Amino acid sequence: MEPERAEAVVLRLHPVTESSLIVTWYTREFGKLKTMAKGARRAKGPFRGKIDLFYRDEILFLRSRRSDLHLLSDCFLEDPHRKLRGSVRTLAAASYVTELVETATEAEDANARLFELLVAALDALEGAVTAAVLVWFELQVLAAAGWAPRWPAAAAGTEKILKSLAGATLAGARRTRLSGGQVEEAWRTVWRHWDAEVGKAPRSRDLLLAEIRR
Repeated sequence: MEPERAEAVVLRLHPVTESSLIVTWYTREFGKLKTMAKGARRAKGPFRGKIDLFYRDEILFLRSRRSDLHLLSDCFLEDPHRKLRGSVRTLAAASYVTELVETATEAEDANARLFELLVAALDALEGAVTAAVLVWFELQVLAAAGWAPRWPAAAAGTEKILKSLAGATLAGARRTRLSGGQVEEAWRTVWRHWDAEVGKAPRSRDLLLAEIRR
């Protein structure tokens, strides 16, 4: 069997033995994907220094015929996003971004647009963490997953801000400045919609909000 290739970002790591990990990736080619990385926890293992949270890699994997857990056969590091580990604030933001993608997607449902959004958001967070970018990203995930909120034509207040962010580019979101009160109201509105549509709130939400409030 020939290995399949994908460009991938690490969403989650789960130790399964003293030497191996289950890695949840979001890939450009296949969407959310799980692989067994045998030997990844060994000091001299084949994947040492190539797999960690938020890493962007090129991966080769052998597809399982019996389950959705495939076998990682090789891995090439492209971008470790090291700056995301520079503070609790950036770590909380990156964790939130990756959890949004993991929570809102089904296994192996390819969405190249969502992959590009994820990579762009992680790159942006290495420069600065702003609430507007995080709200923007959450709106983009909802839209990519088919759950975009419907804003009234004559939107005002918080809805007007969110409607503008939903239609903005990442560059536009980075230029947006929101007051503390606007951030909290924006997130309350988005989170009501997220919880109703997705049915599961991200566990990292409270940590993120606490860091943004500092």
